[in-house]
Amino acid sequence: MLPMPTTTLTQDPAWPSNSLLGRLRENTRQELLNIGTVVRYTADREVIEQDAKDTHVLLLLDGVVKVQTTDETGDTALLAIRVAGDLVGEMAALDQKPRSATVVTCGDVVAKLITSGELMSFLHRRNDVFVELIGMINDRLRWANQRRRDFLSHPAAERVARVLAELVQTYGREEAHGWTLGIPLTKVELASIAGMKPRTAEKAFSDLRKAGVVVSHLRRDVLVPDLASLRKFAGI
Repeated sequence: MLPMPTTTLTQDPAWPSNSLLGRLRENTRQELLNIGTVVRYTADREVIEQDAKDTHVLLLLDGVVKVQTTDETGDTALLAIRVAGDLVGEMAALDQKPRSATVVTCGDVVAKLITSGELMSFLHRRNDVFVELIGMINDRLRWANQRRRDFLSHPAAERVARVLAELVQTYGREEAHGWTLGIPLTKVELASIAGMKPRTAEKAFSDLRKAGVVVSHLRRDVLVPDLASLRKFAGI
């Protein structure tokens, strides 16, 4: 069931450069923001469900979501993090097939709910946005392919370090004692992005703590005392 729509949005954030909104020119970005309906979600809400047959997309305006998938045995793996400026749910909108993953809110989220028809009509009018959308999808495929290569060539702790270094550098913030990711993810979720099972996650983080490149932090966050050292440990 979809949330009740709201009609106004007062934010004017600076969109991350690698997000869809960050890729667009100002007039094109505003045209995209003018379509769809503003919706608001509370924390830990499944806003897109794996295998569902709906086809709308969500253009994130504020907040963070995690994209995850569940296999036939019931094991769940975290695939990616999406933030303000990102588009989620685009695969089903483009190919009209069942959802390939579930999207869950990490805290309160504000988004534009755009129907498949609205999106396709917009993309037909604005080919430049379609090109940027393909670029965004291409970047996501490269990220997934890199995780597969890491699985073949790096031990568990290094794979987690590589994922964490990229996430912290992209989404984290620098504080007095180092960098924090600032997104409430468990060690198991972070390790699952690197392609490992829950039983391996604790050992991988133990190895990172022993190396002095990651410190466990309360509230499901992690502290990276020195990002350069973490990247060196990861072989980046």
